[in-house]
Amino acid sequence: MKFQTNIALSFLLFCSPFIGMSQGKLTDEDLFNQVVTDFRESIATKDSLRFNALFFSEAVTFVGIMSKETEWSIKKDYAEFEGIAVSNHRKFIREICLSNKEQREEFYKVKTTSDQAIGSISFDYAYFSGDRMIQWGSEKWNLVKVGETWLITDVIFSIRFPEVEAFPYGGIK
Repeated sequence: MKFQTNIALSFLLFCSPFIGMSQGKLTDEDLFNQVVTDFRESIATKDSLRFNALFFSEAVTFVGIMSKETEWSIKKDYAEFEGIAVSNHRKFIREICLSNKEQREEFYKVKTTSDQAIGSISFDYAYFSGDRMIQWGSEKWNLVKVGETWLITDVIFSIRFPEVEAFPYGGIK
């Protein structure tokens, strides 16, 4: 009996540091979820410092492409219009902070992939200014892991206007 107790105690003493480490360390999935949360909350609170800390470089490119239907809804009045929006994260959050209206982005069907060095987060989104949805679409971020921090290296997204194309996640307009 004493021998079995000693084996059990030895096992616990040997394994307890590893058990504690695995419980205290966040997974990449947890860290990706935190990036999404920080992105969403920094828009809602207009917190440019928190927002800018999510990005790998000084001016991470945002490229938005309009769906054909949404692009044509504008081209009918402006024939030369091209449905491409290019910006960067600093301009994006600056415009949000300057707006007098509440701003928010909602996320749907979030998917993540990673090999522990590079990763991506993709999702469907809806963007609101005040109580009005101004656009929705799909979005993808590529990320790199620097130390224990995931940073966004680029953002691509599609643009659909809810008055042109029905929002697929309910009756929100």
